[in-house]
Parts: sequence; C-alpha cells; structure tokens
Amino acid sequence: MTSAKGLCDRAESVAYSGDGWNPTTVLGHIVDVDNEVWMARFELMLHAFTASEPPVQFSWWEPDSVATVERYFTYSLVQAQAALMNSRKRMVAFLSGLTEAERQAPAIHKTFGAVTIESMVRVILSHDDEHGKSFSE
Repeated sequence: MTSAKGLCDRAESVAYSGDGWNPTTVLGHIVDVDNEVWMARFELMLHAFTASEPPVQFSWWEPDSVATVERYFTYSLVQAQAALMNSRKRMVAFLSGLTEAERQAPAIHKTFGAVTIESMVRVILSHDDEHGKSFSE
C-alpha cells in the first residue's frame, strides 16, 4: 500500500512534459498489471499449489500499451489514483489471507527463474519503482 500511495502522491506533483505516458496512464498501466498479471498469476500459482500440480510456468507479459492509453484516456488523475488504491487493497487482502505455505507457492518465470508468490511482491515493488521514476523525469 505504501508503494501505491507513493506513486499516487508523485503522480499528483509531477509536471508532465507531454512525452510518453501521462501520470494517469502510468497509474492505469499499474492497475492493469496488478489485475491482469500479478493477481492472475498469484491465482494460478495458488491453484497449482493447492491441487498438488507442478509449478506453473510464465513468460514476460504486460498489457498492450495502445489499449492502455485508450482505456485511461478519459480517466482523471483522481480516478486513476482511486483505481490503483483499490487494486492494491484487493491484492493485500488476497495476500493477507494466504497461509505461510501458500505464500511459498512456486512458479517458474522465464525472466525471473524460480519464484514464489511471496518473492513476486519484490518484483511488483520493482515495477512500481520503474514507473515511479517516470514521475521525476
């Protein structure tokens, strides 16, 4: 939640230069990645783990950038901030409901190698950082 709040605060204070994605679209992208990448993968990892199936395998994937721009074109910054905080609240609720064993549910990622639900949180924070840097440029 701290990372998402920081992104929202930084998006509010950035002087958008007109290059690249505006702050609203950046926040929208993070919302889409939360829902379509992180949460979707957490659910697949948890399912495989609880069903005693082999670890799922993933490759790098992000939502289409053109679709992202189109989706968030009409959003206000306040709407994008609210969407991000809501997506993170859902993620935190999901993660908080997992047992220690479930947080260790494994997967194999083509880029990151062997991961667990817990270790993917670091990847999420790194992704946040990467996009947060666009607010200081």
